[in-house]
Amino acid sequence: MGFHFAHLLAYGQSLRSTTKIQNSSAAIETIVIEMVHHSTTIMNLAIETTDDRTRHLTDHIYHIVTFSALTLCRLVHTYEDKLTAVNHDVGELDNLVVKLIDWLRSIGLPCHAAHMLAGILAAQFNKLRPSYVRPEVTGELDFGTFSDQSLAGMDGVLNSDFIGSEFLNI
Repeated sequence: MGFHFAHLLAYGQSLRSTTKIQNSSAAIETIVIEMVHHSTTIMNLAIETTDDRTRHLTDHIYHIVTFSALTLCRLVHTYEDKLTAVNHDVGELDNLVVKLIDWLRSIGLPCHAAHMLAGILAAQFNKLRPSYVRPEVTGELDFGTFSDQSLAGMDGVLNSDFIGSEFLNI
């Protein structure tokens, strides 16, 4: 993750200096594609390697993952046409950000850093991608995009004896 993060930062600095140069469209396109690659790799690494120890990771990891997602949001917002032209599925990139927001919200208690970063990411995503519509869940339930907000209205269905039962085993 650190390798991809270092590259993402370097490409970000390069993009800033390249956008000031006229006639650098090809260079910008290459940098943006690389930044999308590194951002999505970081996000997928975080989501796919989740286990019981995830909530105990340092806040630095959550900051790296959130920075990657915020960067991806800005890139898709700014360069959507260029990304579409080189066959990037912008809808899939949006879905990955939403999946990461749900993943961050699933970690630990609501006071955990991941929850706070999820709120920041969600606010920025809603600002930059206001036309995003979350795909409807049909057939099998996709637990990768399951969030605690999905539980609204299920109060009678959930048995309160099971909620927090992990604390009774201490």
